[in-house]
Amino acid sequence: MIDRQHRPPEPGIARVPPWLATSAAWAWRLLLLLLGSTLVLMVLVRLYVVTLPVIIALILATLCVGPARFLERLGLPRILAASVVVFGGIAAVVGVFVVLAPQFVEEGRKLGPTIAEAVERLFIFLEENFGWDREEIMALIDDGVDALLEQTGQIATQVAAGAALVVQGIVALVLAVILLFFFVKDGKQIVDWMIARTPAQHEETVRAVGRRAWTALTGFVRGTAAIALIDAIGIGIGLAIVGVPLVLPIAVLVFLGGFIPVIGAFITGLIAVLVALATAEPDAAFQTALIVLAIVVGVQQFESNVLQPVIMRRAVSLHPVVVLAVLTAGAALIGIIGAFLAVPIAAVAAAVGNELRLRYEAAQADGPPEDPGPDTDPPPDPPIYPPSDDEPAASEHQPDRPPAPLPEDGVQTQEIRA
Repeated sequence: MIDRQHRPPEPGIARVPPWLATSAAWAWRLLLLLLGSTLVLMVLVRLYVVTLPVIIALILATLCVGPARFLERLGLPRILAASVVVFGGIAAVVGVFVVLAPQFVEEGRKLGPTIAEAVERLFIFLEENFGWDREEIMALIDDGVDALLEQTGQIATQVAAGAALVVQGIVALVLAVILLFFFVKDGKQIVDWMIARTPAQHEETVRAVGRRAWTALTGFVRGTAAIALIDAIGIGIGLAIVGVPLVLPIAVLVFLGGFIPVIGAFITGLIAVLVALATAEPDAAFQTALIVLAIVVGVQQFESNVLQPVIMRRAVSLHPVVVLAVLTAGAALIGIIGAFLAVPIAAVAAAVGNELRLRYEAAQADGPPEDPGPDTDPPPDPPIYPPSDDEPAASEHQPDRPPAPLPEDGVQTQEIRA
């Protein structure tokens, strides 16, 4: 059989190098995957009224399933446990905001002028000590503000032009609450229903991938919430000790910023430093700002180097470059909501890909040997060993003869040796 790899090329046709053939094979497969992923993403973005409530409900379900199962173990019916956790949790969150709203609004009104005053002092310091041109810096800032206001005006115009967007937002919110209730109440039944409609040979893989995705999402959401709460409490206590006002609004911003990795911590820390710079006495403004900066950096370093490896051990660790990329992509697709949801989705995707890779490697290591194809060469002939002492030589054996012909009566005659 002629080996295809050593088959001589046809006259007039140049042979394709192996590296080029391999690159081309990978290229068209990657293009197909990219095209399919783009189409799926376009459909999901187009149907955001449905996809966003599903994703938000799944994320919130990671916080509600545990308490609901605990109430079931105490003897509460499943529907009652789910109702207490979901609707009771919503009522508790709304109640906290109602109680804190007056203080938050009162102190929040001071936040804007305070930051503006801090920026003014910062410009004066840079101009007096480093010789920076204030007009050039202000021109750059004005250009950025104008661009932001232009985008904001376009968005506001679109929102004002279409009252249907408000209705869609309300419908999406109600749908998210309803889906959250059913995910908490009938989560196991939903999973079993999906597994029952999976081919038998893939049931174990689908179950393992779903379990891994849920574990990653649960670990990420709970870990992020715990870390954000610890950051907010730590920075709030530090600001209160230093004597910086607006502690509650800054703490709330720090907690919310914790759900936007990398960027959220930087922005909220910068706001805390600017508030300290603006509210302190002029003679001690920069000293106070440096102390607040040290508090913010210290809390965030303790969180990232000590707390995060312990709390986030069940979640998927993503490189900061990946986090920034998915944050930018999510914000570009669906705005601030996309920035909140991009990192959890990326963590789940990474967990699913890792699980599939591990299962594929295990199957390759433990699976049966592959069946050779029809174009492979036949196995080589077994080696010929010399005869042993008690075995006659090959020359002593009788040569192969055809069988004797049968007589007419059908009985084979016996060969008689001389």
